[in-house]
Parts: sequence; C-alpha cells; structure tokens
Amino acid sequence: MAILKWAVSLLLLLLATLLLNTLNFQTQEVHIEAALDNSTINKEALTQRLSQALQFQTISSAEAQDQAPFLAFHEFLKSSFPKLHKTLELELVNELSLLYFWQGSEPSLKPMLLMSHQDVVPVDNETRDRWKHEPFSGNIEDGNIWGRGAIDIKSGLMGSMEAIENLISQSFQPKRSMYLAFGHDEEVGGKQGAKAIATLLRQRKVELEFILDEGGSIVGGGIIPGLKIPVALIGIAEKGYVSLKLKTKATGGHSSMPEKHSALGIIAKALVDLENAPFPANLDFSKTLFQNIGPAMTGFKKVIFANMWLTEPIVEHVLSDSKTTNATIRTTTAVTMAKGSSKDNILPSEASATVNFRIMPGESVQSVMDYVTDVIANKDIQISIVGGFGNEPSPVSDSENPNFELIRNSIYRVTQDSDLIVTPYLVVGATDAQHYTGLSNSIYRFAFNRLNPETLDRMHGINEQIAVKDYIDVVRFFREVILGANTQFVKSH
Repeated sequence: MAILKWAVSLLLLLLATLLLNTLNFQTQEVHIEAALDNSTINKEALTQRLSQALQFQTISSAEAQDQAPFLAFHEFLKSSFPKLHKTLELELVNELSLLYFWQGSEPSLKPMLLMSHQDVVPVDNETRDRWKHEPFSGNIEDGNIWGRGAIDIKSGLMGSMEAIENLISQSFQPKRSMYLAFGHDEEVGGKQGAKAIATLLRQRKVELEFILDEGGSIVGGGIIPGLKIPVALIGIAEKGYVSLKLKTKATGGHSSMPEKHSALGIIAKALVDLENAPFPANLDFSKTLFQNIGPAMTGFKKVIFANMWLTEPIVEHVLSDSKTTNATIRTTTAVTMAKGSSKDNILPSEASATVNFRIMPGESVQSVMDYVTDVIANKDIQISIVGGFGNEPSPVSDSENPNFELIRNSIYRVTQDSDLIVTPYLVVGATDAQHYTGLSNSIYRFAFNRLNPETLDRMHGINEQIAVKDYIDVVRFFREVILGANTQFVKSH
C-alpha cells in the first residue's frame, strides 16, 4: 500500500510539473516600432520593373552558360536604376557576376553585404502547358507577378536595388559601407559566381559586419504542423553536402550461371544497410525552433514542447517520421544513382551507386565517410567522394546579437504583426552563403517571401509567382535593413 501511495504521489507531482511548465510556456511579448514612411515608393513602377526582370531567361546550366540573357539583364539593370549605378561602384566577376560597393562615410564601421543571384532553374518543357502564363512572360494578373524567378530569387535582387535607388533619391548617404553581391550560377553550386566573389573579398582582407542571403522565409499555417500563425525563419546555418560513390568489382559473365551475390547485389545490400542505419539525431536546432514556436501551439503539442526534458524521445520519433522534419535533425542519406551491366543477361563485372548526404553542423565530410565505412563494413566496396570534394556544414551564426536583432526588427516593422514569430532555424538546402564562411561571424539566410504549402511548391515548380503586395514588402524590408544598419542600433564589434 505504501508503494502505491508513493507511485500516486510521484504521478501527481509529474502531472503538476507538466501542467506548470505548459502554463508558463508563453510567447514573448513583442514591441514593434512604427514602420518607416514608404510614401516615396512608386509601387506601380517597381512592379513593372520586376515584371521586366522576369522576362530575361538567365537560366543556370551545368554546361556552358548562355551569356547573352545575362548581359542583356545587366543592361536592363543599368537603365532601370540609374542613380544606383551612378553612385555605387560596379565590378564584374568572372564576366557575369555583379559586385557593387557603396562607400560609407564612417570607415571604422565594418561593411554589410546583401546577396542574391541572377540565375534561375530551367523550365521543364513537358510542364509548360500547365503554366497559367508563359514561364518568362512576367505577366501581372490578379495581384500577382508571374514568372520563373519571382520567388527564387529575382524579387530579392530587384528588391534590394529598388530600396537603394529609392534611398539615393531621398539623398540618403550611408555611414556603413555596403556590398551587393549577385552571382550568376547559384542554382548549379555558385562556384563561378559567389565563390569567386568571396575569394576576391578575402584577398582584399574585407571584414563584414553581417551578410544576408536567401534561405528562410515567412511561412504560414500548414507548413509547420500544429501552428496556425505565421513564422519568419531566419537561417543561422546550413547543412553541408557530399555525394559518395560505392563501387565493387566481380568476375562477371553470363546471367545463366550467377554467383550467390552479383556485384550489383553487393552494392544493393550496402545501400539497404545505409538506409536502415540513419545518422544519429541532433535536436539542437529543433529545440531552439520549438522553444520559440511551441508556446503558440495548442493542446497536447504544447505540452510536449513545454516539457522537452521528458518528451525529447517522443519528439525525435515524431520528427523522424516526416521527410521534411527529419531533414532538420540529422544528416540525411539519399540513394540517387546505380549502375550495373549494359545488358539484362550479363552479370556486371563492376557495379556502383551514388549516395547523397546533407551534413548536419557538428559533423563533417570525413565523419560521413567514416560512418558509411562502418555501416557497410565491406572492404570489397570502394568508397570515394564524387567530384573529389564536398561542402562542409557552415558555422552557426549567433541569433542573440545586434545583427540578428536588426533583421528580426526589420521583419516586424514591415509586417506590423505582433502574432508573428521570428526564430532562427537550420537551412537544409544549400545557398550561395556557403562560400562566404570566414568573412563574417553573422551570416544569415532570409528572403522576405510569404509562403504557404501551395506557394512553396511553386519554387522551382509550376506557376511560380509573387503577390504584388508581398513584393512591395520585399522592397520595404531592404530599406529597413539598410537604414537600421546605419543607426547606432548595430555597432561594429
């Protein structure tokens, strides 16, 4: 009986702790400053200019790049933003990438850098008839601007230039110097564009206060399960990338007399072993995310995230079951290519497969190699890095410094939405920012796009478009960031 009483007492204590933690799990009160006066923004003109920008087919290609659309786009930028081009210095990098510099009046302040890219992904010819408007039409209809690059990410490139053109028109002179970096090959890795620009800045020993690239966005209900209010995701790090080739050899011969395991069968077993042995979970980024968004959840979800000290194994299991959330908590394994013999009745004398890994911060290309070697445990399988190298995960930028606060406050000043939650998160894809490691301790990834499940699918997909009102807010956001970076709010460290 005494044991039963103790058990009941412990259970009541546990329930009381869970309830108390949940009741105290509240969103932080947000103080929003008044938005800037945007009456000088010509909304019709900037809408038309983005429409025109989307008509240039600046398509990325892994082979030779067609330079003509890029060069024509450059001339369009010069004619569209005459004050910017008269005031800022422009430098071409590898012929097609653009590096602008705006000299500030206080050399002691470290410069800031805004990034975007000129290139867009191709449009699959088989899907063209499913577009409501031609992919490069730039049509304006029903309050939207249609075309490839509307979300990813000519809206960011044009929006930052619109903001600067507007500020120059208002006789604004920055205290803090500024760079604009617009690569031309982000969609195929950025090695000729962003990487070359970053190398140039390192050679010149440039130290940057902060860097802002694309990555996160404002996501609405339905993208994060259990959450109905919008969340602004600011990327403070991004995963690394490596593809490994697994290869083995065998005698080969006629398929009528096979060995117990063919070369392809050996590779197939290794692939299954890898898929059945996922990398260990790392909930560091998820804990921060759910600490910020958890208070806005309701019911049992709120109880779970308010008591991660107890429920972490449950959270890990739930996140692991979804491909979207699983990518945020571990290095992912994706089998993408396999090769055997050239004919159905020939045993392969050599078989291979390619596996792609997106690497969590805290791990490395080498640790992935070591893990794969241990899981496969077969000395007859040769493991090599496709292309000879991979991209290491980025360093993690501070989310509690004035630079992060500048971006956070700029988002709030534009939206004027106190229900909106701004939170750091891990970018699971790759951006041009990966090439700028070491140039600043504050590298952030956020584009002022408002996304829901439908619009998210349009990025790199069919019927890509941006709402006119959202694009106007893109311009307003860049004005807020630039002006905020030139006040006492952000100081060089």
